[in-house]
Amino acid sequence: MEPGSPRRLVLGGVILVVALGPGFALQDPLPHVPAVARAGAVGRPNIVLIQTDDQTYKQLTRRVMPKTNRLLARRGTKFTDYVASTAQCCPSRASLITGQYAHNHGVTSNNVGYPGLVDKSNVLPVWLRRAGYRTIHVGKFLNGYERFVRPNSIVPPGWDQWHSVLGSREYYRYHLYVNGRVVRHGTRRRDNITRVLNGRAATLTKRYAARRQPFYLQLDVRAPHDSRQPDPFGHCGREPIPEARDEGLFRNEPLPRPPSFNEQNMADKPPFISAAPKLGKVDRALVKKHWRCALGSLRGVDRGVGKIYGAVKEAGELKKTVFIFVSDNGQFYGEHRLKTGKVLPYEEALRLPLLIRAPKRYRGGASRVGKVSRPVGNIDLAPTILDFAAARPCSAPGHCRTMDGRSLVPLLTRSGQWPGGRGLLVEYRVADAGRYATCDFAGIRTRDDLYVRHLRVVNPAMGQCVPTDQRERYDLKQDRLELHNLCPGGGQCPTGSRQAELEALLSELRNCAGIAGRDQRVDGRPFCS
Repeated sequence: MEPGSPRRLVLGGVILVVALGPGFALQDPLPHVPAVARAGAVGRPNIVLIQTDDQTYKQLTRRVMPKTNRLLARRGTKFTDYVASTAQCCPSRASLITGQYAHNHGVTSNNVGYPGLVDKSNVLPVWLRRAGYRTIHVGKFLNGYERFVRPNSIVPPGWDQWHSVLGSREYYRYHLYVNGRVVRHGTRRRDNITRVLNGRAATLTKRYAARRQPFYLQLDVRAPHDSRQPDPFGHCGREPIPEARDEGLFRNEPLPRPPSFNEQNMADKPPFISAAPKLGKVDRALVKKHWRCALGSLRGVDRGVGKIYGAVKEAGELKKTVFIFVSDNGQFYGEHRLKTGKVLPYEEALRLPLLIRAPKRYRGGASRVGKVSRPVGNIDLAPTILDFAAARPCSAPGHCRTMDGRSLVPLLTRSGQWPGGRGLLVEYRVADAGRYATCDFAGIRTRDDLYVRHLRVVNPAMGQCVPTDQRERYDLKQDRLELHNLCPGGGQCPTGSRQAELEALLSELRNCAGIAGRDQRVDGRPFCS
């Protein structure tokens, strides 16, 4: 079967016809060795992944999340340059379960959502289940799933346990879909979604940690995403809603105001964003409220990390469990005059928390690496998890997905090879004008550079996306806050060898698929870096 030809799949009894996209291959990209044999004498670990929604890098502090820092950061590895390849919920989460860039998995924006995901039956939980794992999902699933499948209680491929909430912004008065049945929650204190999801995840962890079969738990919490409902127990309104016990916990916390906050001079930025007005008094107050409520909502998440860790410890499985803590994308809090939102390719949206706590036996006996500063991305999570699990990205023999990311295990163990000067693609594409002023961009994010070309932006007068070529380049070594666009006004960029290198890298990665030396070439496309 050729890439791009239709394939008939079954999703919970619903027959689908999908096209196999450019990042898909029928060849098995890894040696055909049984997973158990490759796992070695130590066996396969349990894997717990906890993902927040809209958490920024600077919100993972000891003051806000003391348990997470004590249990995972201090005993594991902190990645200080972890990047979302597309800084929006659904594309980022699709990259997590496919190991692919958005141009390969098909979810290029929230507007596309889960219906656009290529080959829905060939994703991470399916691969892990095939390798002998019990798979558990608790929390938010990919945006748009509820529009795609009726009834909403149908379980997506690969999950043994399905305890999920659909939609994206409810903290109270929501439905929890539990293995085909619906559980309704109201506005009692105990119904706060963070508390409910934490409890479900901890209970399931206790149940499965006591068994001999390894398990994979993915807890997708809602916090600190904003809310579509008023806060019934405090004053957060439609901001992120903390658990009732955490209301007001950070009511006096100052809002960070780096020089990029309410940026004084935006003349260096491209026209589509440079015209943004400065934030007034009301807007600044709203940003401060959002910040404080977001921190309060994260304290509940932190409590959940402690509960799940405790459940694993109680079962005597700490030495056999890998913990991963991550956010799907960041959030603006007044930087570059953006009072909220994400998507735009600035550090506040792109650079995120990532912690991995792996027991020594799964590091090959290597001493713990406390910090990794190399650029890594959400496309690297699936390859990393498969590496730990000794599993392959295949739903059946010869039916495999070609991943664009790399396993992070060599960075955790100081072994193997890792590409020097690696660049990560950042991309976004939406068909129609929406919330954000840009409609289509592609860029390169390295340790020292960000270079982006905006290909379509919103024309405010027309309310439509129109073609353009507006550019941004920042020297992240000297200008981490991105105050000085080296392509002034979005126009002419510097000449020289570095600009040529960035242009060439962008040209390659915009259409890339797979890793050289690991995967077979897909459709003659260039390999990803």
